Amino acid sequence: MYGRTRRPWVLLLLLALLIASCGPGHTPQPAARILPSVPPNAPLSVGDDLITPLPGGPAAFAAVESVLQSAARSIDLEMYEFQRPDLAGLMLSAHARGVAVTGILDPSEGSSQSTWALLAQAGIRLVAFPVEPLTIDHVKLLIVDGSRAVLGGINWGRHSVENRDYDVLVTGPAVRNLTRIFEQDLELAGNPTPVASTVADPLIQVLVTRPGDAIRGAAVSAIDSAQRTIDIEMFVLSDRIVIDALLAAARRGVQVRVLLEPTQPQNLAALAELRSAGARAQLFKPARGELLHAKLAIIDAVAVLFGSCNWSRSGFTRNHELDLLIRDATVARVFLDRLQVDWSGSAN
Repeated sequence: MYGRTRRPWVLLLLLALLIASCGPGHTPQPAARILPSVPPNAPLSVGDDLITPLPGGPAAFAAVESVLQSAARSIDLEMYEFQRPDLAGLMLSAHARGVAVTGILDPSEGSSQSTWALLAQAGIRLVAFPVEPLTIDHVKLLIVDGSRAVLGGINWGRHSVENRDYDVLVTGPAVRNLTRIFEQDLELAGNPTPVASTVADPLIQVLVTRPGDAIRGAAVSAIDSAQRTIDIEMFVLSDRIVIDALLAAARRGVQVRVLLEPTQPQNLAALAELRSAGARAQLFKPARGELLHAKLAIIDAVAVLFGSCNWSRSGFTRNHELDLLIRDATVARVFLDRLQVDWSGSAN
């Protein structure tokens, strides 16, 4: 009485549902990408470089503190916002033990002046980047002993640790190319400095604006070359050229997913346009008042473009910005894991 009972009508019903799902008017949903997790703070080999992904403020500042404490010869810092007395204290301690410390600052960023003044009073060499009206030095770059660098989107502000940002700790040839940017900026600021030539590093490209406009070109090229997916977290998305490239990608069938910061009003227009083209786009929902301060794009789960540059006209053409383009699926996977957390937490 309670043994197995054959129910052929169940099989027929399932078959009918399967046929119906393939019929006209049914749009199959894209399969969810299942990516194995990678520890976010594990060093990863990328060509001749080692990259430690630092998704989020706590990971980034832990790396910053570690490299500052271990500095033996030199500390080179270029930072837009600097309001952390604890990090200033680590730089002062390094200076006191004989480490050569140099800082490049944006003289228009008023909230950081008291911190820079503490360093200047101790005799640390500080240089003002030559900003012009409507421009800023938005770079976030720390180089220690010419061998390790921390860079990305995070400021050293009072509340920066709470925000959503993406940074990396780098060793290898990329550090030489980042040092070249620092040397170039000293030269631009009127401090005669030998500027080294670029070192070949095929998997990690260092990109700057003012001088140059390489970041927008890299963003558009990456979007135009996308075959399957584009995943973006962005503080400001308003540049017409990049938005048009994203719209074209969505219309040719690329899965475009964009998460934007809600406090920036210009993001609303981009949000509406992207949705109209079939992209998945939504606003970030903070848990405790934090900002989506990220400037991140991941193309086909392989190429990662991130750094200080917002995707705005001012970011691409007026400000001094610094980004990296890393071509590595494992680095992309770490940042995608973080992006997925932010995306899921912001779902309507």
